[in-house]
Amino acid sequence: MTSGFSRRCISAVVLGASTLAVALTGCVGTGGHAAAPARQQQNLPLPTMSQVPGQLAPERIVIIGDSLSTGYGTAPEEAWPRLLEQDLRSQRQRHPVEVINAAQDGAGYIAVGDDGGAFGSQINATIDASTDIVVFFGSDNDAGQDPGELKSAITDALQASNKLAPHATRIMIGPLTAFDSVQSDIKMIRDQERVAAHEAGIDFVDPVAERWIPHPDSPLLGPDNEHPSSQGQEFLEQKIKGLVTTLKGRTTPSLPKSQPTSSHPVSPVAEATKRS
Repeated sequence: MTSGFSRRCISAVVLGASTLAVALTGCVGTGGHAAAPARQQQNLPLPTMSQVPGQLAPERIVIIGDSLSTGYGTAPEEAWPRLLEQDLRSQRQRHPVEVINAAQDGAGYIAVGDDGGAFGSQINATIDASTDIVVFFGSDNDAGQDPGELKSAITDALQASNKLAPHATRIMIGPLTAFDSVQSDIKMIRDQERVAAHEAGIDFVDPVAERWIPHPDSPLLGPDNEHPSSQGQEFLEQKIKGLVTTLKGRTTPSLPKSQPTSSHPVSPVAEATKRS
């Protein structure tokens, strides 16, 4: 009985060793390097909120912009898009929200930012069919550009975003301030954005005309009198949350380009910002 048990143990060991050898042989490629399943698995994307079984797909809001949206002068965690995501998530616990901040310092519709790309690069990298809302904000980095070329670049950006996310709602917010020597450049940028937005049938909001920042010494601006302070980031978050909420509450889409409108339409979103 003891010898039979020993033989069974020896057979099991031999069988296990053979199985292990076959497995190891199958994992060795033609180059002689063993495959690493664990390493390949690490390269898989982490589950997003929309990939969690039994949970609603998140509402995706994409921010296309410049240093007004990166937290420049404060900190990334103080940037208004980060605050917006935190705010919306706290209010909509049953419906997840994801704010994708694609903004880059120095970028514009034409101007190339610190990452080597303009707004078009941000659009291609972040917008897809799952995008629900796109917010364009800025950019005074396009100061000095030819107005016609700038208008074409803005139109191209809007067309690209519409092609990638045809069901998304879009809104364009012009430059934040227009003080002193840059006033004429900023107004030129603002005017080209307004025309392009109108032609695309989307809302345009004008912070300069609405005096979001009333003067250069406003506490809403940091020491450079250009970028938002911490208080300014909170102000922008509340303003833009109101815009996003207005967009979501709409029952009808923006008028397409082919439908007649007045020469100077006042959008529901613009009216909402005036009341806030």
